[in-house]
Amino acid sequence: MPDRNVFTWNAIISAHIKSNNLDHSELLFNTAPYKDSVTYNSMLSGYANSAGYETKAINLFKQMHSVRHEARVDEFSLTRMCNLTTKLGNSWYGKQLHSFMVKTGNDISGFAVSALVNMYSKRGCFDEVYNAFNGCSYGSVDVVSKNAVVAACCKEGKVDMVMEIFSNQAELNDVVSWNTMIAGYAQYGYDKNAIEVARCMERNGFRWNAHTFTSVLNACSTLKCLKLGKELHARMLKQMINLNSNPFVSSGIVDVYCKCGNMKYAELIHSRICVDNMFSTTSMIVGYSSQQNMSQARRMFDSLKSKNSVVWSAMFSGYLNCNSCENVFELYIIYYYIFFFLFESLCFMCFIGVIWSFNKI
Repeated sequence: MPDRNVFTWNAIISAHIKSNNLDHSELLFNTAPYKDSVTYNSMLSGYANSAGYETKAINLFKQMHSVRHEARVDEFSLTRMCNLTTKLGNSWYGKQLHSFMVKTGNDISGFAVSALVNMYSKRGCFDEVYNAFNGCSYGSVDVVSKNAVVAACCKEGKVDMVMEIFSNQAELNDVVSWNTMIAGYAQYGYDKNAIEVARCMERNGFRWNAHTFTSVLNACSTLKCLKLGKELHARMLKQMINLNSNPFVSSGIVDVYCKCGNMKYAELIHSRICVDNMFSTTSMIVGYSSQQNMSQARRMFDSLKSKNSVVWSAMFSGYLNCNSCENVFELYIIYYYIFFFLFESLCFMCFIGVIWSFNKI
């Protein structure tokens, strides 16, 4: 057998790591006469990804600083350590790691930025997320890293911060970037902003997809704008959006018409959906209940195989608004036998309202 070199040792160590034989990998690592950055990073990755070996990963990372003649700490080492810090939830160590990355110039790659963003966002440190992104030199950030920053900040409702990041290096923005922005605005009540960004997305040459429609329909539903709802419906037909394969889009347009009180259009679309859509049916029940059309609401209600707290509450509220206490108590008996009096808060409040109204009568 030919003499082993560093490449041979790396292959053997890596094979044992992949087979989850870390103890044998460690033995080979300690006895290997040749080591380089790949050797250390392989072992570091094995430790970091395995439960109970986190301390060994940290000690090995410290060891790498004293063997710079063999291996240097690079972006792969630091990315693995960022992921380990995220796993351990140690913010202090994470910030120390970030400082080292800045000091050694290892904070400019897309891998490093993504790891830092993930580390800080998991700990809720969004100022640090912003600083990590803005600290990168121009051209060193890729679209994946940028989208990770935008998504992390949107998730926590940091809308102003998101817009600033989104506008920075705008040439990187892709469909995912735009959709993340629109979804963030719609989710946190900036409905008009969501619609404006969607229009801006189109002006910049990006075609709307199912994710775009879902967010814009959500904003339109909140605004209860029938004119915009019809515009979106027409656009969906023009782009041949398949409602059966996009349950969130189909339930979104149904919800818009229901919220706007146009139950005729809502019923028409709902009847054309060939697959069971819990969200769409729920919107129909809420829509009919809000108009006190309880016979249609009950028809939809009875068609559901499984019922959530929203539809139960809609039915209770609808009957209550119609002063139909007998139907409420009938529905209550059904609810009782299914859930054995385990009222969810929404249903409980509705039922208390019924009892209060009944006592007034």
